[in-house]
Amino acid sequence: MALPVPEAADARYAALQRQYEAARLLEDQVRLIATARQLIDAGRGHVGGEDWILAYLNAEFVWGSSGAALEACEPFIADTRLSLDTRAAVALRQTYFAAQGHDRLLMNRFWSRADDLAKQAMKQATGMSPFLPVNRLQVRSEIERWQGESAAAVATLREAVGVARLAVAATQARSGNARSPAVLDAYNRLDGSLGMLTYALVRQGRAQEAIDVAEENLALWRAGRLTDVLGARWNYRLATSLNSTQQYEAGLAAARLSDEMLQRAGSSAASHTRWLARQEVVRGLIGLKRWKEADESYREFLAAMPVDLLARTRASNWRLLALLAAENGRYDEALEIAERYHRYRTRLYGAHHPQTQEAAGVRAVVHLLRGDIRQAMIDYEELFAATLDSTAGWLDLDLRGVRGYVLGIAFDEFMRYVAERAVKGEALDAAITDRALQIADRSNLSATQRALTDSTARVLATTPALRALLDEEQTQRQLVAALFGKLNNTLTEEDRLRRERSSEAFKALPESERHALGERLKAVREQIPAQKDEAVAARAVLSNQREAIARQFPAYADLVTPATPRPEQLRRLLGPGEAMLVVYPAGSATLVWLIGAEGHNGFSASKLTRDGLTRRIVELRPMLDIAKTTPGSEPALQPAMLHALYREMLAPLEAPLRDVRSLIIATNGPLASLPLGALVSSPPTGRAPPAWLIRQMAVTQLPSPSSLLALRRVVQPKVAEKALLGFGDPLFKLASSSKAKTVRPTVATGKSNPMRANLTSEAARYDAEWGFRYADMPPLPETRTELVAVAAALGADEKTDLVLGAQATRRAVIDADLLDRRVVAFATHGLMPGELPGISKPSLAMAANANERESPLLELDDVLGLRLNAQWVLLSACNTAAGEQGGGAMSGLVRGFFFAGARSVLATHWSVESESAAALSTATLKAYANGAISRSESLRQAQLAMIDGQIGGGKWSHPYYWAPYALFGDPAH
Repeated sequence: MALPVPEAADARYAALQRQYEAARLLEDQVRLIATARQLIDAGRGHVGGEDWILAYLNAEFVWGSSGAALEACEPFIADTRLSLDTRAAVALRQTYFAAQGHDRLLMNRFWSRADDLAKQAMKQATGMSPFLPVNRLQVRSEIERWQGESAAAVATLREAVGVARLAVAATQARSGNARSPAVLDAYNRLDGSLGMLTYALVRQGRAQEAIDVAEENLALWRAGRLTDVLGARWNYRLATSLNSTQQYEAGLAAARLSDEMLQRAGSSAASHTRWLARQEVVRGLIGLKRWKEADESYREFLAAMPVDLLARTRASNWRLLALLAAENGRYDEALEIAERYHRYRTRLYGAHHPQTQEAAGVRAVVHLLRGDIRQAMIDYEELFAATLDSTAGWLDLDLRGVRGYVLGIAFDEFMRYVAERAVKGEALDAAITDRALQIADRSNLSATQRALTDSTARVLATTPALRALLDEEQTQRQLVAALFGKLNNTLTEEDRLRRERSSEAFKALPESERHALGERLKAVREQIPAQKDEAVAARAVLSNQREAIARQFPAYADLVTPATPRPEQLRRLLGPGEAMLVVYPAGSATLVWLIGAEGHNGFSASKLTRDGLTRRIVELRPMLDIAKTTPGSEPALQPAMLHALYREMLAPLEAPLRDVRSLIIATNGPLASLPLGALVSSPPTGRAPPAWLIRQMAVTQLPSPSSLLALRRVVQPKVAEKALLGFGDPLFKLASSSKAKTVRPTVATGKSNPMRANLTSEAARYDAEWGFRYADMPPLPETRTELVAVAAALGADEKTDLVLGAQATRRAVIDADLLDRRVVAFATHGLMPGELPGISKPSLAMAANANERESPLLELDDVLGLRLNAQWVLLSACNTAAGEQGGGAMSGLVRGFFFAGARSVLATHWSVESESAAALSTATLKAYANGAISRSESLRQAQLAMIDGQIGGGKWSHPYYWAPYALFGDPAH
């Protein structure tokens, strides 16, 4: 690299290529960019010489100046001496670069031209690069991202990964050398597609799958099979995935490692890669509430950034600047930023637009932190109007990206204020605690909302009228965004001209030039009223379309844009003896609301933080779930510890709880993994049996308070005529499968087989593109016995009403007539996101089928497409209510069954013993079939019978046998 470059053209070209490869091997990105730029001119007229244009643009964007890369594209696209393939590829990169900024109009204009050029190039019989289709798919996924079509973006990028793999294989076959420059360049294209896929998966709520992809590639890097610069990129991709799941310590470590590696490689502060790494550093620090470090890191990065419009526009976020200033005590600075953006958005959108209300929410945090409570609550009400009172808030203020964690901070600060005052015993207005309840509701919903929204494809495919309305709404939403974008550009131009006219330079201009500029300013100002009217009118049409969707398809609206009702609305839904308990574990306390039908209301705060509550649950679960212990080694059951948790959470509400007979609990997080019926309501005394809460009242769970609103405003259909349809003991390994390794289920020593065999490590083999080996799933023969017992109890015919073994496929469920069944049972593995690599949505494992292109998993998408009229959905052997890992996903699966028409879902908190499970299930369903009691009461009576020895003769009185059953849904209706 130190040798001088010859003057002769061919020799110069050869020498520069050698220098480029040396820079790549040394991972000297500064030299790489400079050499690639020289090679553009040196390569003219040589075979493959045009390839250096893309090599330079990609290197400049990724490692150098993203703005310079964007600006460099246009001359190449306009140069008709270049091949159509090159011009199309450059146009696609230009669109991708623009998509990283904020100008939607510019991006769409670039995309229209790039897509047209790409289509022309791909029609050519010869000369097309094998990576042009990959580039086009990458850019199409960015357009889909901007349009909010996250599921489509994931599908597009999976296709891009597949096409890129084929291109890499073809390049390697031609080269014969896996480390040749051509192969390395091809692999970089594949790596780009995989990296984009991880971000798309995170946006779709499939962060665990993104983590798996990142970890797999980091393993290759640690093994020396990927370069350090690729290792740096996979570290910040991993950080993004970890931060999105609130694993901030690990996310921060990965992001800092990435940032350090990129700096060593010479990556500029204005580059694409440095911002992706640094934003995760800041995000991790914010998540850990390390405000000073977050502020310093963000401000230092912005200060180090050279003049680069695209990079600075991308990195400078007013929300972050305002909140970090406020969290670090610079209240005047924070308020000035928040006020400025609120004024501008009011001018652009109007006072009552969600974007303006979002700006008010940021200002509310500033006021709250500086102690101006009155003004903070006024501003918070604007934010709440957009996010809590309007179901359109799910669409208008989608909580993804920077907005997601900034508005998350706004909600967190409000809840912290409420929690701190409540713990101190200070009085709080009912209006404030009511709002806090709505935030708790929305927080619970947010954990699953994205997965539900992205899982509605089958519903829409079978409901063309709804599909048409949603297509119209999406088109109108894009039009509204475009019109406000146009207005924003006009207002920006007006501001520029106004500042220019007030400058000293303007005063020195000749009169004619001053007059011309004044005329331009006048013309721009004349456009503003008409553009604003057009945008506002389009917004009104959009509102009317959304109202039509909610009116014509209320169940769909409840699913994807659920309301967050106030306590009074919930109270009106409750019947005699019913009450709703809402528990919200926060960083500084746990908030608890009780809403009763007969005025039995209350609000309290426990000093148990979310982390403290998690530790408490971890301590309690092993004494209840003894499945993995050997006889004689079980932890001692300690009722005093179960009472201590009851006392901390519920004792302040004992008076209003006294007359409650049916308690509906809405919570998420750690408490969702503990059966609350197993709490002890009074201090243990001597040898007296524990005062289980289940003796006092029936307990039902809901994913969120709003679920009750959705369940109880639906007109109830006629009760189904047939008793049962059950699916169980699915065959996971086809007889013809020779590749799959046989795996034996793990069985708890000394007990009857737990109905859910532990998933072994062999079942976790995973490919980033296609998933894990299905045949490694352990079989569940005990589920057949339970289903036969349930069928006998309900008077069903096991030959016609049970679908077992190889017949229990996903297709069998989808094709079955389920509307005429009162009970629908699934006795199989329930797979939660992250439980196995590649599982990103809650799923039920059905029997394998011979068609490798058809998934054997009954996914959330499929559940939403079912049509049920079931009083009960039984998830036997599923263990789906277990743990915080699956808590949010279980909420999504439950809401999916509610949407399909089920009234309740019965699942378990842990792996249950087969004989007792069959006995309790049949007793519950028999009691309910008699028609005299509710679903929740029938389960309660069966549990009490087991506790008291009427079922099992006393051998099943331990909570391990009777406590794990969780009834989700409407307890009575």
